[in-house]
Amino acid sequence: MKYFRSKLTKKYLLLSLLGSIVSLTIIFVIATFVLNHSIREQIDERNELMAKTLSSHTDLVIQQIVSEINSVSPYVMDQEGEVVGVYEELTELVLQNAFFSYLNIFNEEGERVLSVPDHLDFPDNKLEEIRQRLRWSKTHHISNLVTLEDGTPTIAITVPILSEEGEFRGGISALVDLESLSTALSQVQVGQEGMNALIDRNGRVIAHQNESLIGEPLHMHPIHDLLSKRRIGHWEGIIFSQKMLLAYRPVLTSEFGLIVGETEKQALVPVVSVQKVLIEGFLIVSFLTVLFTIFGTTSVVKPITNLINQAKEYKDGKRSNFALVSTNDELQDLSVTMHSMAKELTNKGRRLASILESIPYAVITLDQTGKILTFNNGAEQLTGYSKKEAVGKLIFNVPLKSTTGEGNVSWGKFLDGREFHEVEASLVDTKNREFEVSIYSSRFRDQIKNKVATLLIIRDVSEVKKLENYVKQNERLASLGQLTSGIAHEIKNPLSIIQAASEAIQYETMDGEVDKSFIKELSNDIVETTERMNLLLTDFLKMAKDEHDVSTEKVNVVLILDELLLLLRKKFDDHQITVKSEYQKFDSAYVLSHRSKLGQVFLNIILNSIQAMESGGELSMNIKEGASNWEVEFRDTGHGIPPSKINWIFNPFFSTKKEGTGLGLSIAYEIITQQGGEIRAKSEEGKGTSIFIVLPKCPEEGENLGEVDITS
Repeated sequence: MKYFRSKLTKKYLLLSLLGSIVSLTIIFVIATFVLNHSIREQIDERNELMAKTLSSHTDLVIQQIVSEINSVSPYVMDQEGEVVGVYEELTELVLQNAFFSYLNIFNEEGERVLSVPDHLDFPDNKLEEIRQRLRWSKTHHISNLVTLEDGTPTIAITVPILSEEGEFRGGISALVDLESLSTALSQVQVGQEGMNALIDRNGRVIAHQNESLIGEPLHMHPIHDLLSKRRIGHWEGIIFSQKMLLAYRPVLTSEFGLIVGETEKQALVPVVSVQKVLIEGFLIVSFLTVLFTIFGTTSVVKPITNLINQAKEYKDGKRSNFALVSTNDELQDLSVTMHSMAKELTNKGRRLASILESIPYAVITLDQTGKILTFNNGAEQLTGYSKKEAVGKLIFNVPLKSTTGEGNVSWGKFLDGREFHEVEASLVDTKNREFEVSIYSSRFRDQIKNKVATLLIIRDVSEVKKLENYVKQNERLASLGQLTSGIAHEIKNPLSIIQAASEAIQYETMDGEVDKSFIKELSNDIVETTERMNLLLTDFLKMAKDEHDVSTEKVNVVLILDELLLLLRKKFDDHQITVKSEYQKFDSAYVLSHRSKLGQVFLNIILNSIQAMESGGELSMNIKEGASNWEVEFRDTGHGIPPSKINWIFNPFFSTKKEGTGLGLSIAYEIITQQGGEIRAKSEEGKGTSIFIVLPKCPEEGENLGEVDITS
C-alpha cells in the first residue's frame, strides 16, 4: 500500500475516478433527459389529440342544443307576438336534454313572456345584451358565463324568433347546466389528476370536473391570452395552484377555449420509475469503475514512482544513470531516454564548467537573495577569495565602490530587479589592491518570466583606462591642430570683408566726386571687421578651453542678409553674379540665435557660392515662414556637388575645393546646431547647390531691433 501514499498515485486515482464518475453522470443525465423529453412529447401529442376530440365533441353538443331550439322557435309565437300553447312541449324538451336547465322566451322588446320551468331569475342586463345582439345578427348567440340571481352559474344559448318576412320578433334562450357539461368533459379525463376545462371569452371557467372552480377567472393567465388569439398548442406551468402539462385549442362554434391535461407529478410517473432503475445501474457501474481504476492506477503508477525515485537520487548526486524499467511499453522507452539524458547532461555539465573556468573575467551566479551559487577562476584571481570561501555567501561581502564618488555600489537595487550594463566601479581585493572594474549583469527567467537567478560579470579594466587616458591626450593634441587650421580659415573671411571694403573705397574714389558718408561707412566696416577678427580669435580660445557660447538672442535675419549684400556688391560685380533677394516680402524675420555667429554662417555660405560660380551665375536668397521657425535658403547656379560627396560636406576637413580647409561648413553646422537649428544641403551636379538653414522663431514677434552687427 506504499504506492497509495504517493502524490502521483493519489492524483492519478482521483483524476481517473473523477473522469469515470463524470462520464457516467453525463450518460445518466443524457439518458434521463432523452427519456423525459420523449415522454413529454408523447404527453403533448396525447393532450393535443384529446383536446381536438373534446373540442369537436363540445362543438357537437352546442350545435345539438342550437338545433333543438331552432326546431321549436317557429311555433312558439304567433303573428301578433303572443306565445302560443307550447309550455308542455318546451318542458318535455328541457327534461329530455340533460344540458338544459331552463328555457326562456322573450319578445322583441326584451320582455320575458315564458320561462320553463317557472320563476327564472335571469339578469335583465344580460337579457338586454342578448336581445340587442340578436336584433342585428338574426342568428344564434352563445353568451359568456352568466350568474343567475340565485348564484347559479350558466351560459345562455339563444336563437332568434323571426317572422315569415325575416323580421326579429324575439328569442328563445336555453340556459346550459354547467355541471352536466363538466361531467361530459370529465368522461375522457387523464388519470386521477387529469383536467378538462372550458373557458369563456372573458377568461372564466364554465366547465371543470371540480365544480368549485366553475366561474374561476383566468383573464390574467397566459393561457387565456393564447386562447383569445385562437391559438392551438401545448403549455406547461402553474394553473389552479398546480403545475400541469396542458394542450389548448379554441371551440370554433362558441369561440370558447378548451384546455386538456394533467399534473406534472402524474405525467412523469414513468420517468421516475425509469430513473430509479438508472440510478441503481449507475451505482453498480460506479462501484465496478472504482475497483478497476484502483487496479489500473497501481499497475501504471508503480514504474512511474520508480523513475521519480531514481530522478531524485540523480539530483542528489547518488547515481549517474537510470536503471531500465521493464514494462514493454512507453514507460520502458522513457527510462531509456532518461538514462541517455542523464549521461548527456553530465557531459554537458563538465563542458560548461570547463568553459566557465576558462573565461578570463569574474563570472558569478546568484540566487534571488544574492547568495553566490558559482564562482569561477577569474573571480578567484580578481577578488582573492577562493570558491570555498565565496560559494554560499552573500554578494554584499564583495567590496565595490563607485568611481563617481557616490560610495559603495547599491547591491540592494541590483537585487530589486535593476540590471547593470557596464557600471564602472573600484574593487579592492583581499590584499588591499585596487582595480578599476566594469560590471555587467543579466537575469535568468523561467518560462513564465519569473526571476530565478542572476549572472554577474566583473571585468578588470585598469589597463584599458590607462589606454583611454593616453588616447584622450592624443585627441586633445589633434584638436589643437584642428583649432589652428580653423583659426587660419576663419581669419580669411574677415580679411575678405576688409579687402571688399577697401576695393569699394577705391571704386568710389575713381570718380571725381567722392561720397564722404559712404567712404566713412566702408571705413567703419573695416574697423568693425577688425574687431570681429579679434572676437573670432577669442572664440577659438574659448573653444580650446571647451567654453562654447550657446547663448541666443532676438535677431532679424532680413537685416543681416541686406547688410551682407551691401558689403559684397563689389565682389558680385567682379564675378558677374546676379543676386535675387526673394525674401523682400518680409520686413522682419526674428529668430533665436547669436548675431555675430549667424552673420559668420551666412557669410561662409555666400562666399562658397561665389567660389562655385567662377564664370558668373545667379545667387538667390529666400526666407520661408513655418509654424515655429524660419527657413533661410541660399541657392546658386554653380557647378554643384556630386551625390557621393553631398553627405560629407559638413564634416571637418572635407572640401570640394583644391585650396579649401574643409572647416567652413563644419563650423557653420556646429554654430547652427548649438543654437537649436538645422542645416542641410541639396545639390545637382552641373546645375547648382541649395543650402537650407532652419532656426526657431522668437516666442513673440517684437519691434524692429535696428541694424545687426555681423562683424562683431
